[in-house]
Amino acid sequence: MKRKAAFLKIFLFIVLMLCTGCLSFKAHPVGVEPNARNMTCPEYEVLGEAEGLSSSFTLFWFVPVTPAANFKEAVDDAVKSKGGDNLIEAVFTRESLVYIVGTVNNVYVKGKVIRYLQK
Repeated sequence: MKRKAAFLKIFLFIVLMLCTGCLSFKAHPVGVEPNARNMTCPEYEVLGEAEGLSSSFTLFWFVPVTPAANFKEAVDDAVKSKGGDNLIEAVFTRESLVYIVGTVNNVYVKGKVIRYLQK
């Protein structure tokens, strides 16, 4: 009987270890914007394509561990990566990954980073 109980415990432990990966993954486009922030100058140069990310984690699906993912933080991340001033042709995507211990929410943005020309 003790052997069966030990075997059952080991079996359950292995099953739980295999299930700790992502249980569910959902990603969907949120929108496309001509510019992520208000344009302050009509003259600019394109620095290149960039991507930004904002992420948050919720423990056991209701205890927030990190601040909520937001679009502004993702845009700031993309703009800073190229040292620019704004992001044009911005494409926003939101994804959610569900694990046994909680949920990870991500906001992605991809677009062209620009720098305003000073006169």
